[in-house]
Amino acid sequence: MKIALLGTGKTGGRVLEVAGDNEVTPFNRSNLPTVAKLKDHDVVISFLSGPVLLEYLPMLLESGVPLVNGSTGMEWPADIDQKLKSANLAWLTASNFAIGMNLVAAMIDVMSKAPGLFDDYKFHLHEIHHVHKKDAPSGTALFWEKWLGYPVEFTVERIGDVVGDHELTLKTEFESISIHHVAHDRKIFARGAVWAAENMMKQLSPGLHDLKAVMQQRLSIR
Repeated sequence: MKIALLGTGKTGGRVLEVAGDNEVTPFNRSNLPTVAKLKDHDVVISFLSGPVLLEYLPMLLESGVPLVNGSTGMEWPADIDQKLKSANLAWLTASNFAIGMNLVAAMIDVMSKAPGLFDDYKFHLHEIHHVHKKDAPSGTALFWEKWLGYPVEFTVERIGDVVGDHELTLKTEFESISIHHVAHDRKIFARGAVWAAENMMKQLSPGLHDLKAVMQQRLSIR
């Protein structure tokens, strides 16, 4: 498989290390992408910042190449799903490509049943990332709140070169219950994106797909 890699920073650069037998073309400031260059690939994997990816959307749509998107700190245009369907093109997006995050999603689904058991409760999420991460709370933290379906109290730390540490806690009067995910190496995000490109893209219908929803269907969760 020929992969066009957009963004070769902290996480994107790891794609080159975990690509296996796939052929990867890195695109960055020294090798800017064009429609013609992208068309020569089977899939695009992006770990650009969200605002930069949004600038590239017209080019990506014109290229007609499937996209696996790990960019965060962005909001998709309201009409992106319809544009992809009109172009007969499938894109897959995730706030976090760690495969284990799909198990976390199932655990959060169970935790979301807490209001049926407790009268006095609150949800708190503490997340830690490296000092260069600009969005706070992180995209992953916000998605955890969305998956939970209830308001969450956030606390945030930016320390050193922490890859990603998220802990969601259900607090009641007499007990606390936590779901904790720690990423030890950015390779888990890169490997997850490559795995998705290898195993999922050919099965998707045209449109914009969220990894969590696709994986829940694949694992028969929910």
